[in-house]
Amino acid sequence: MTTAAVKGDFKDTQFSQVEVADKVVEQYDDEQARVFYKYVMGGGGLDIHYGAYCKSTDTVYESSKETNDRLLSVLNWTRPITSDSLVLDVGSGHGGLSHECALRFGCQVHGINISPQQNKMNLDEAKKLGLNVDGESPKVLCDLLNFNNGLPTEWTGKFTHILSCEVLCHAANKPELLKELTRVLKPGGAFCFTDIMGSDGADEKVLKDFTDRNATTKMARPSEYSALLKEAGFQQISFNDFSPHLVHYFQGMVDQIEKHRGDMLSEGVDSAYLDKW
Repeated sequence: MTTAAVKGDFKDTQFSQVEVADKVVEQYDDEQARVFYKYVMGGGGLDIHYGAYCKSTDTVYESSKETNDRLLSVLNWTRPITSDSLVLDVGSGHGGLSHECALRFGCQVHGINISPQQNKMNLDEAKKLGLNVDGESPKVLCDLLNFNNGLPTEWTGKFTHILSCEVLCHAANKPELLKELTRVLKPGGAFCFTDIMGSDGADEKVLKDFTDRNATTKMARPSEYSALLKEAGFQQISFNDFSPHLVHYFQGMVDQIEKHRGDMLSEGVDSAYLDKW
């Protein structure tokens, strides 16, 4: 009898702080994973995160853009973003949020991300959008960096704003990362993020459907994040619960898989990879 392991399948596994970075690269940088995220989570765009719905009939693409809009709006409400702002995008992925931030506010966005292929897609798209023009100062930067190893010492007090979209769940040590983000943020700066969390009081076993498909350590809870943010030195902390949107998004993912199954199979995605969703 032979068995085959599906790459990116993390069933019954919760990773240690040492393992998690390599597993994140496996989750996102594998060729079939990139095809899957393009069709299913991005809805054809560059965003690979959950969506917020204005109406239940919104598409995956539309809901992903709504998440971006809400995140950028809250960041701007907290501290106005101007053309002189320098924004750090933590876990910038394909760069969709970085591009929207730079286009909307005319600021420079500096992404950090662990995936070489995603970083290339980010910068290629920034050039297509006219954000990065040869001979001019680029609006979008992106460094290949594992934030679990800390941020550059020369970045202390460098950024006016920090944003992050569904990335901190992959952090090996959340308290240390939040302290690093405090260090690189200017006094009076703003930090806004979304993340996948377990609800306060949730049993870890209930979260298996998520952890079986994502490279994570123990999932954080809202109350835990509030405490960690205070310990790291952040002030005026607020929280919004977007979990009611998930039922619409998960159905949208299923619809995208069925609609584009043939496309994804033709581009090298295994049936077993699709079936696990």
